[in-house]
Amino acid sequence: MGPTRRCVGCGHSDDKANLLRIAASEGRAVVDASASRPGRGAYVHRNRECVEQSIHRRAWARALRIARVDAQDLDAIATSAVENDRKG
Repeated sequence: MGPTRRCVGCGHSDDKANLLRIAASEGRAVVDASASRPGRGAYVHRNRECVEQSIHRRAWARALRIARVDAQDLDAIATSAVENDRKG
C-alpha cells in the first residue's frame, strides 16, 4: 500500500492513487490530475457523493487555505472527479 491521504468529503483515509488532488494556485482551486503541482493540496474520492459532501461542508477553502472557492472551480472539481470515476 502506498501513501495515504484523507478525503475532504467523507473524511476517510485512502490510498493516494484512489483520490483526486486539488491544488491551490494563485488563490484558486485547480484540479491537479498529475498530483505534481507545487503548493498546498487537498484530496477527494473520485465519486460524486464525496465531491458533493466536500462542497456542502465548504471544505475546499479551509483545506486549501484560500479565501473562497468559486462556483466555476467547484464545477471543474466535480466534473473531473466524475470523469475519473467512470474511467477507473
